[in-house]
Amino acid sequence: MLFTGHPLLNTIALLLQVQGTLILQPTSTARQKLIGTRFHYIIQGLSLLAFIAAFLVIEINKGDHERFTSPHGVLGLITYIVIILQASVGVVQYFLSVQVLGSVDTGKKIYKYHRASGYALLMLELGTVTAATQTTFNLNALHIPLWGIVVTSVLVVAGIGARIKKHKLGL
Repeated sequence: MLFTGHPLLNTIALLLQVQGTLILQPTSTARQKLIGTRFHYIIQGLSLLAFIAAFLVIEINKGDHERFTSPHGVLGLITYIVIILQASVGVVQYFLSVQVLGSVDTGKKIYKYHRASGYALLMLELGTVTAATQTTFNLNALHIPLWGIVVTSVLVVAGIGARIKKHKLGL
């Protein structure tokens, strides 16, 4: 069944995204930041590819059926759009800051916003996964319990949140 690729690819993408975030969070020296950033964009790039593949799978699977009829479908579309925007800002600020923003310093000024919006994006993604438990397909076929996703989401947020350095967010 083609559909199974959608949750599987999204789960892989979300796992990669969390790992890509965690690898960059504890950096403090210039060398750590450089290595962390390189791993961050490689892992996030793989995550982005998995998210795009998951989107394509669900679009192909839907065929000529109605789309965006559930909160999960609407949140999913919004989430995919925000993922693309977040990745684009990251690429611009790191690789194209001189060409697009005028200077490396301007690119560095965007880091705290990219970081904060990344955390907000994670919350949106977890909300989208939570909404998936209420879809007809899950309720009739998969039976993934809402409580399991909520507990898992809380643990993910606690793990990421424990490593947030407030000063890097400008707080």
